[in-house]
Amino acid sequence: MSAQTGEDDRSNTRKQREEALRELLTATVGKSSASIVEELKKDLGVSRATAYRMVKTFRTCGAVTCATRPVGRPKGARGLDPLRERLIQEAIKAHYSKTLRPKFSALVQDVRKRCKDQLLPPPNWRTIRARLRDFEGGPPGSGNRGS
Repeated sequence: MSAQTGEDDRSNTRKQREEALRELLTATVGKSSASIVEELKKDLGVSRATAYRMVKTFRTCGAVTCATRPVGRPKGARGLDPLRERLIQEAIKAHYSKTLRPKFSALVQDVRKRCKDQLLPPPNWRTIRARLRDFEGGPPGSGNRGS
């Protein structure tokens, strides 16, 4: 199946859903959302959550999908609380302010100890590595392998 065929299939599915949703919403004026969702589930074979999302989107912009929305966490988003972020930054500054660069594993152990002392769950080593890259000013995703 070519990429164009896949795109055509998605477009046809979207059009079918829009038509079914439009017909259902115009025919069921005054009906509760729950009954509309149940009918959508039967007619289109979608989950309850998808049906509610479709109804909400259709009511706001008149289509099943308003625009493509990004999937996943936004670039640069931070998931740690400010206290653990501060602990990581303090550990990085303490370790990397020396002229002789210590091992990364020593930094990870220090961050874990600091978190344990504060009764906080320690961050993953990948999180610490990302903060270290930010501190060093390196581009995101670049590794310090071999150096």
